[in-house]
Amino acid sequence: MRFLGRWLYRFVAAFGVLSLVLVVGLSLVGWRLAARFAEPTAMLPERFVLVADWRGGVPEKSRGFGPLQDLGFGKGASLPETLIALERAADDPRVAGLVVRVDGGGFGFAQAYELREAVRGLAAAGRFTAVYADTLGELEGGMVGTYLATAFEHVQLQPLGTLGFTGLASEQPYFGRLLDDLEIGFQVIQREDFKTALEPLARSGPSPAAGAATDRLLDGLFTTLVDGVAEARGLDPTAVERALDRGPLLGREAVELGLVDAIGHLPDLWATAENEAGTEERVDLATYARSGLPGAEEATRVVGFVHAVGPIRRGESEDPLGDLEIAGDSVARAIDDAVEAEVDALLLRVSSPGGSAIASETIGAAVRRGREAGIPVIVSMGDVAASGGYWISMDADRIFASPTTLTGSIGVIAGKPALGAFLDDFGVDVALERRGTNAGFGSVVEPWDGPALARLNLLIDDLYERFLEGVARGRDIDIEAARAVAGGQVWLGDEALANGLVDEIGGFTAALAAARTRAGATADEPVRLARFPEAREPFALALEGLDRLLEVAVGLEATWDRATAPPALRLEAGPLPQPR
Repeated sequence: MRFLGRWLYRFVAAFGVLSLVLVVGLSLVGWRLAARFAEPTAMLPERFVLVADWRGGVPEKSRGFGPLQDLGFGKGASLPETLIALERAADDPRVAGLVVRVDGGGFGFAQAYELREAVRGLAAAGRFTAVYADTLGELEGGMVGTYLATAFEHVQLQPLGTLGFTGLASEQPYFGRLLDDLEIGFQVIQREDFKTALEPLARSGPSPAAGAATDRLLDGLFTTLVDGVAEARGLDPTAVERALDRGPLLGREAVELGLVDAIGHLPDLWATAENEAGTEERVDLATYARSGLPGAEEATRVVGFVHAVGPIRRGESEDPLGDLEIAGDSVARAIDDAVEAEVDALLLRVSSPGGSAIASETIGAAVRRGREAGIPVIVSMGDVAASGGYWISMDADRIFASPTTLTGSIGVIAGKPALGAFLDDFGVDVALERRGTNAGFGSVVEPWDGPALARLNLLIDDLYERFLEGVARGRDIDIEAARAVAGGQVWLGDEALANGLVDEIGGFTAALAAARTRAGATADEPVRLARFPEAREPFALALEGLDRLLEVAVGLEATWDRATAPPALRLEAGPLPQPR
């Protein structure tokens, strides 16, 4: 009754603001449900071209408007759905080809690699593949977008489009000098030299370790992208580098250099695609992805799927509006639920730069419980699975990474500001009273002093050694071998493979194939991919989303707690090269 009364109060308080949202939202839900029951998604043409809009990228995880994402209101299909659909399309005689729109942005390095491999697999199966872009980067970077676009057999730019094929750059602001001028101290305690996540707040420029790491990562990524474009377009890598040094390129220059096939508007591309594919029928890739795998519902083998995307924090997932984060308790419970459901294998997709050490161990322990229960655990790493993202992966039976996945960063870091002098300059006096030697351990007014600093170093040393022990245990190497590849160093996927931190180079579909094998399925046997946590009933989801909207509308119970904020011990990767 108390819950009902609280809910009614919120509803009445926010009725004037939310009545229109409620009516429209429920109407959309009703329309979507009716559409799902009225139009069987399996009713596809006998021959068709798959079409997709990848402008702005393909989301790693489905994101719609809160609970409506489970009713299909998210933009397109998620990355795993897309990859599965493209692999399936290669064996589907109804699929004549694939036409995609891109704009050069929104993709991580590993995402581009995985999509690229899927598109090339479709072309190798004899399907026509074409991509259209108004522009690939315009005056912004389009390096990763160009890398992806060149996987298609036919690349077309709009007449005013440009190719933002200009290289890779890392730009990281450092705030140390500003904080010094403001008399704000920022203490950073790290294990080891390459654990640089908080350096920008404590220094005026990169440390030698951070500079060396950035150089190595940029070199590796640059070579991978240039070689990939060269191989796809039948060019010499040196010719690709010369073209890159001229960028951004006009469309006609890109054609002359062999990077683009044609200049024209979208109707021109459709004419080419229909001629090549021999059909005018088009089916949206998201519709195809959700049309269901033949025999999957009757499959006796089940692979559980848990998606861990975003920074890692403690606690439960509180936001039904679709924020991408890894709440330790929620992800661990999803893994435990899959184990309790006795799935035949578990596939964990990880794309995370890390976060809370405590939450990472909560998830890692669930992975170990799964293995102890006899369930094989396979990890597929996305764009980044570093620090805490690596902690939750290291105990898996088998780890897959793309060549450009940023992984490792095995280390620990803690830091906090000391605002005492800054506040004093503004006439703010802080009355400090302590009961206990280290009572001010979490204070942001004073720095860690001698006794507190000694305890902090003990905690960090202990956590770092536990991280190393976990790597040694999970990767079946000795502790010194783990120490040699740790130190906070971030590795590309190929390097991580050579260092024994991952087992195979491959994307999501390669990891899924391994999970199928570990589940005991034969090559042609249908397998059901069961998502955990399981989708809830649409009405319950709608009410949960409405409840949260009402909380925000009337200003009640707003939750801003982020338990992983400094001075918590962090398993977080440092500044990483970003796609340009």
